[in-house]
Amino acid sequence: MVAFDKARCTGCGVCVEICHEHCMALADGIVRINYQVCSTCTQCIAVCPERALTWDHVAPIPFDEASLPSPEQLDELFKQRRSIRFYTRVKIERPLLEGIVGCGIYAPTHNFDLRAIVVDDDRVIEEFDQMVLQFVSRIYTALYKFNVVSSLARMLRLSGEYVRAKPKIEATMRRGYTLHHPAAIVFIVGDKRTPLSEASAQYALCNMIFYAQTKGIGSCPWGNGPLIIGRDRSGRERLGLQKHESILGALLLGHPAVRFANKVEGKRLRIQWI
Repeated sequence: MVAFDKARCTGCGVCVEICHEHCMALADGIVRINYQVCSTCTQCIAVCPERALTWDHVAPIPFDEASLPSPEQLDELFKQRRSIRFYTRVKIERPLLEGIVGCGIYAPTHNFDLRAIVVDDDRVIEEFDQMVLQFVSRIYTALYKFNVVSSLARMLRLSGEYVRAKPKIEATMRRGYTLHHPAAIVFIVGDKRTPLSEASAQYALCNMIFYAQTKGIGSCPWGNGPLIIGRDRSGRERLGLQKHESILGALLLGHPAVRFANKVEGKRLRIQWI
């Protein structure tokens, strides 16, 4: 939690002004914090010029502006990042995994009670892969073996996605597995009833994705984590999820088996000006 050091405080009140939860007050040179209201966003720690506020009494470190990447470096990073779906069988050392996952705490969030579960045991990854494969097999039977489902998909104007999914599902079933040897899977879990929890989880994963990129580790957001593992009783038990917890996002990590050589130019996000 946020801690206050009276000896360092000058009473400037900037922490009270920036507190968007309105849980701080300054009286007689002492900062008072209502911890029942505090969301632990830590903006007060980041803004204090005297470093009189700390997190669990760990002193903050001043920014090093010289270490910030240039716009050109960020442009290169963004364009080099691609979803990696094929991995080597080389493991990722846990200190590196911890560093990648740890970056998630610095992402914008509304749910401050998120936690990460990292699975780097090959046997457990194989278990999850087989759960997904069974689900895919059931989907194939339901969607593509009966014409009535095809007609319904066309009626609902789902034919584009419906057509694109078929060859992928068929290839997966022929192959007998869905994952191409990731070294680890990161699950972000939390209480879905907290507003914006899913968005908060995606922001955390975004931080991990780009930090992993700088370390030479490939990544791919894994939609089947929340969709399948998060709803499977045995999957939830394997992860030790509590009743109130949901998988809000998942990420595959591993050493890339494929290296991309080119930055794609000419592709643009459509912009509407108002």
